[in-house]
Amino acid sequence: MSPQHQPGEGPLDGLPRVRAKRPALWLLLVPAVLYCAAPLVANRIEPRVLGLPFLLFWIVAATVVSPLVIWLVSRLDPAFRDGAVEPLPVDEPTAGGPR
Repeated sequence: MSPQHQPGEGPLDGLPRVRAKRPALWLLLVPAVLYCAAPLVANRIEPRVLGLPFLLFWIVAATVVSPLVIWLVSRLDPAFRDGAVEPLPVDEPTAGGPR
């Protein structure tokens, strides 16, 4: 038993919890769709954009857009704003107590 916690108290008690509904996480599908759609939508050389074949330009654009989308999702996610932890199943106390 650690000196910081009272008996029966878990290490995550008192920290904000994550809500079940987090719609901003759906935006994380945008980068995946951009990459998966490339062979279907952009699989051609012409037109050239900035001197690059269209498919290469599409992939470069998707690579630039992906971190922006991830940054936006982190800002829109209430768990990020509240500083909430995302507990893992291993964090839950067991019936037998710590081993």
